[in-house]
Amino acid sequence: MLPLATVILLAGLSSISHEILEAAEIDGAGFWRRLFHIQVPLLLPIMSIALLFGIVFTFTDMTVVYVLTRGGPVQSTQVLASWAFFKGIEGGDLAQGAAIALFLFPMLAGVAVLMLKLARRREVT
Repeated sequence: MLPLATVILLAGLSSISHEILEAAEIDGAGFWRRLFHIQVPLLLPIMSIALLFGIVFTFTDMTVVYVLTRGGPVQSTQVLASWAFFKGIEGGDLAQGAAIALFLFPMLAGVAVLMLKLARRREVT
């Protein structure tokens, strides 16, 4: 996830107008003031999108659970994606696996809508 977040943030940094940074430098703003009062507020919507990608990829990633513990002792390290796989495919109960997987969609859609509303609210015009 770190390389994707880095590319997203670098794209956000390159979208900041040089005129804004030059004007702040002419006004006497140092590095830290430019960073925390100009660059970070302009990058907040982009950071929230990178965080949204991280949340979605974390909730849908079952590779770590499958490779390391296969559900762990007494199913204690399951995430929803791996639980759906183990119930549906390996357990033979496709209906229950599909129900678990379909529960994941509205939950992530709600998180996405909330994050996008917060990102839109923070946009600087």
